[in-house]
Amino acid sequence: MRSGIRKWLFLLLHLTGFLILYLVVRDLQWDRFIDLLGTFPLWKYAAGLGILCLVYALKSFRWHLLNRAFGIRTTWSSSLVFYLSAGFLSVITPGRLGEFAKIYFLKRRYNTGIPQATSSVIMDRIWDVLVLSFTAGLSMVLLLPDPGWVGILLITLLFLASLGMVAAPRALFIPLLFVLKIFPGLHKKVEELYQLWRTRRTDQLLISIAITSAAFLMLAFIPVLFSKGGSYPISFEAGIGAISISNILSFIPVTVAGFGTRELVFTQVWELSNYPKEIALSVSTAYFMVTYLGSLIMGGAVYLANIKSLYRPGEIRSMGLQDPVL
Repeated sequence: MRSGIRKWLFLLLHLTGFLILYLVVRDLQWDRFIDLLGTFPLWKYAAGLGILCLVYALKSFRWHLLNRAFGIRTTWSSSLVFYLSAGFLSVITPGRLGEFAKIYFLKRRYNTGIPQATSSVIMDRIWDVLVLSFTAGLSMVLLLPDPGWVGILLITLLFLASLGMVAAPRALFIPLLFVLKIFPGLHKKVEELYQLWRTRRTDQLLISIAITSAAFLMLAFIPVLFSKGGSYPISFEAGIGAISISNILSFIPVTVAGFGTRELVFTQVWELSNYPKEIALSVSTAYFMVTYLGSLIMGGAVYLANIKSLYRPGEIRSMGLQDPVL
């Protein structure tokens, strides 16, 4: 019964994103939207996919460096395979299975301990959150006439929490370890994780920030690319704001693949230039097609080509239940 209730709550929560999407598109001029979408030439989609490939190459290289910082002797090529495969699993499964997949890919290929693998995966995600939350907060202040104090507060808290994991991990781990004393097995794993984190978390710090920033700026250029050359161009600053804010909102578990929150943010940003809703949603759709379908096709091809040396989704879930990450 509890499992059934959780599934229904999970479903209802994610329906919120589609409710937001309905509210955004309910008065949409569909003919105009389809016509605008059809004006984007194929070369822009190809260029967007090329940019996405560079983003994956950079981010997998960052993760490769972080793996080595935590004592995991990966190669860049294997990190790229794991990264693309995890991205594919993330878009075809609920619950961000891809992040867990990277942990178990490392465990299988390199016989890596769970604390080391978990540390590198968390650190890799923290750099994304730090850059996204910083740019999203800055974009809300600079772009939106009335950003709202609730949104600014939540993004600020997210930024400070991520920064705290790097600058002052004791503030999180010490209270957590105290509480977990009643669970000796779990306490031991978290203690191992903390010791690794305490000594290795700042390794590759500057290059990780540089790579993360470069990858994000490339990703933010994709919607700008689609808007250029038409009747409704936007600035690079607006593209940065649209991508950073929509990606931050996608962390909230009320959307599937960003549906609803992404369209809401794009329409609000394009409205600042007095552009119609249809152009905002056409660019949003083109961006989605490049990033989501790109992850699906490229990641799927890499995953299927290497599936014999990787785990299948069912195996990852069963291992996660039998051997929790923490």
